[in-house]
Amino acid sequence: MLGLFNLPGAAGNWQEIMTRWWSPNISVNFAGNADVERTVNEDVASYGTQIGWLNEVVMALARAMPVDGDAKAKSALEKIEEADKKITEIIKWRKGNAMTKAREALEELRKADAEAYRRLLQSLDHEPPRSTA
Repeated sequence: MLGLFNLPGAAGNWQEIMTRWWSPNISVNFAGNADVERTVNEDVASYGTQIGWLNEVVMALARAMPVDGDAKAKSALEKIEEADKKITEIIKWRKGNAMTKAREALEELRKADAEAYRRLLQSLDHEPPRSTA
């Protein structure tokens, strides 16, 4: 059976291993409907994207109404802006890192199987770019 295996010494007892448990799309559901939250996260926007939108709105509103007289609000805005800069740096680094890995994998394929490399490049020329939104 797929997803099931007999543990050593388990005397015939089967343990189901839920592969979704190891998924990078793990979500914690404190309220609401887990199926709705999972669908929104997978099909509309990730939690990170949604938080990013909220941060953009907060920063725009805060800039429109200066918070100079409110030390707590000013500090919070500075923290949000600093976090936004760090997040942007991480996103750029990850994209660059993915590009480097892709180039290395393509070079490895070219060396190992030139014909497969050629077919892959040819197939990519015919595929429309995917949206990253």
